[in-house]
Amino acid sequence: MSAVQVSFEISPIFQRITSGLDPEHARAEVTARLHAQSAAVPDELIDEITAEYQKVSTMLADTGVLYSGSCFGQFDGDWSMGSLTIGVQPLSYRDPEVAIAGMTKILAAEHGRHAEVSAITLPCGRATLVIRQSPDLRLPAEFSDSGEDLPIDVAQLQAFIPVPPSSVPGAQTLVTVTFSTPSTDHWADYCALLVPLLNSMRFRPAQEAELGAPAPEAAPSVAGGSAPAFG
Repeated sequence: MSAVQVSFEISPIFQRITSGLDPEHARAEVTARLHAQSAAVPDELIDEITAEYQKVSTMLADTGVLYSGSCFGQFDGDWSMGSLTIGVQPLSYRDPEVAIAGMTKILAAEHGRHAEVSAITLPCGRATLVIRQSPDLRLPAEFSDSGEDLPIDVAQLQAFIPVPPSSVPGAQTLVTVTFSTPSTDHWADYCALLVPLLNSMRFRPAQEAELGAPAPEAAPSVAGGSAPAFG
């Protein structure tokens, strides 16, 4: 299996997430970022943002990923947040197209009517795209008026991309892009940021990267151009 370097361009609204934070330090980091934006945010919203941030921070420490970032800000005056991860894992396949067909079929059966699952073509290769919405995130009882845990709908986009042998000979690598947000009213705004990200992804042998520029997974490019107002 050949080692793969992944490069991509990402919107400047995303900031890297620190891995392995406990709830106290996660809240401190969230609060610092909000203060840097001169934002007056209600405590209950800070609690919600912290829960999502700490959840992703813990996942990073447990699994390891190429990149993870989060965003907090406003679309048209409404507070919004989301989290993004890009990871790699081994996958055995001879033909990426066959792998895509198999993943698309399996994921469609797994999620049923609760997700849209399709095969798409990106500049970097074929991918299985999964878009779903589910109440995975819950607001703890102590923060709700009812005194009970409350489900919070989370919208999620995942793209599963087997690295093509034409890009990296001998590649047996699956690249997964995952974006999640409880701010479902802003889904269209986030999609306007995710489409350029997916279209910017490129793969090459890691050996070539060692002879050239620093690894993009360690320092991804910041995308310029137009983007939805967020601040």
